[in-house]
Amino acid sequence: MPVKRTRKARGGRSLVGASLAALSGAFVVSVMAAGGCGARTPLDVGPPQPPCFVDSDCPGYKNLCEPVYCDLAAGADAGAPRNGGLCVDLPPVACDDNDPCTDDACVPKTGQCTYEIATRDNDGDGFRGPRPGTLPGDPNACGDDCDDKSELAYPGGTEVCDGVDNDCNGVVDDGATYIPLLNDPIRLSAEGASPSGPGGLAWSGTSYAAAYTSSISGFSMRLSMLAPEGIPLGPEAPIVFQNGDNAGGPLVWIGDRYGIAWQDRRSGDYEVYFTLLDEAGAKVLPDTRLSFAEGFSINVSLGWTGAEFIVAWQDEREGLFDLYAQRLTIDGAPIGGNVKLTQAINVGNEAPQMAPGLASIGVAWAPGDATQHFIQFQVFNQDLSPRSQAVSLTDGTSDSVYPTVVWNQDRYVIAWYDKTKNPKAIYGAVVDEDGNVLVQPKALTNPGSFRSRYPTLKALGDRVLLVYADDRDQNDGYELYALMLNQDLSPSGSEQRVTFAKRDSIYPIATFGPDGNVGILFRDDREGQQHVFFTRLGCIVP
Repeated sequence: MPVKRTRKARGGRSLVGASLAALSGAFVVSVMAAGGCGARTPLDVGPPQPPCFVDSDCPGYKNLCEPVYCDLAAGADAGAPRNGGLCVDLPPVACDDNDPCTDDACVPKTGQCTYEIATRDNDGDGFRGPRPGTLPGDPNACGDDCDDKSELAYPGGTEVCDGVDNDCNGVVDDGATYIPLLNDPIRLSAEGASPSGPGGLAWSGTSYAAAYTSSISGFSMRLSMLAPEGIPLGPEAPIVFQNGDNAGGPLVWIGDRYGIAWQDRRSGDYEVYFTLLDEAGAKVLPDTRLSFAEGFSINVSLGWTGAEFIVAWQDEREGLFDLYAQRLTIDGAPIGGNVKLTQAINVGNEAPQMAPGLASIGVAWAPGDATQHFIQFQVFNQDLSPRSQAVSLTDGTSDSVYPTVVWNQDRYVIAWYDKTKNPKAIYGAVVDEDGNVLVQPKALTNPGSFRSRYPTLKALGDRVLLVYADDRDQNDGYELYALMLNQDLSPSGSEQRVTFAKRDSIYPIATFGPDGNVGILFRDDREGQQHVFFTRLGCIVP
């Protein structure tokens, strides 16, 4: 019979073709169930196979912590022959030893329990640090070392002027003040590598690690290992060996290794990377990429909680910049994925700086645009979930930028500078671990009609050391100054000038070093080019 033309079904097949296909599929199923074309009798496929005959037929049988077995008697009628059975879950292995000082786990391959000590002795002084979120020596802290980054700090130690809390009384270098030691700071960046800028500085107990960015066929991070006096122990070395600009380099020492993070555009746009260095500055971990989204990921901040590294940065994957963070194990392995910390509305969130607290992470940043910025601060739990609402420390009527933050015994201290407020000073505020403002924003420096800029803070428990740049002396640019502040941010001494050469000395990064010294990495233009220098403050005990 003639075949009529038919309209096409969606996807290009005719309705007749689709119908025939459906019919033929049903026919095939029917034929198979009936025993096939030409069969004298239908094919007897029998009842479905039982779930198991042996234990290894059961899903998850290799995990001996959640055991499962094949019960051959299950489902069989009384007196009927056994032919297979059902998979039955057994009670999981319980490994809780009711000891808060152990991490209890079951090994799936063996079904045996392990009980690892929950705290670490990173600095090797024989005293363990406390569990995260607890104070040293508290019940269930499982450790009483108040500073597990330094072998010189432990309960019962004798307090000396060395930049650590030796006797674990909550105060670093009790009552000490700091004065400049070097009239001639030491240049670290190489000849012809201008412009250069500081990235990070940390003291291991035997040497400083100084990271900075130089202009060598593009931007390139360099590392210099320094003797206690600041003298380089050898030539500077690159940190990254891949093609593409890289910059940043915040550093932390955790007792037996350094962590370092940076921004890197080897893949095209800037992404965030992390690695570990040993005490001599040698890389012991391949570069670990932390961000993968479209757009720039820049302005990296790094902290250590006592158990994990935290890296925070600003990221434009959704258009406007927002803040993201990533947790990492002590061995540099990412824990989960990137966590978004903020939600931009009309303006981006930029310039994050963060500091780990007792059981939290404090993050300060500067939302704004090309004409206006203000300072916000928020406390997060150490799993990066919000602990408090964001706190606005400025109201946007002036241009506040360059935030920094430290944890000081039981509170966060935040500082920034204001480009348009009167005075154009360093400002600061104090916020507790639940986001409550303890000290309202106030001017910390007194530049008169001039300017203070680029603050960095070092916490001493009962006071805070502020290092910053200021142009009040009109020495053809900015010079570095230092000022000690009480817990209410009132000055406990006078502002001390640290550098004296003409042209700018800016962007200080401070860390505690040996013998009570405070090492300072900064950019200096005294030679007519932008280079990275190192200087020191000395500890004076009353």
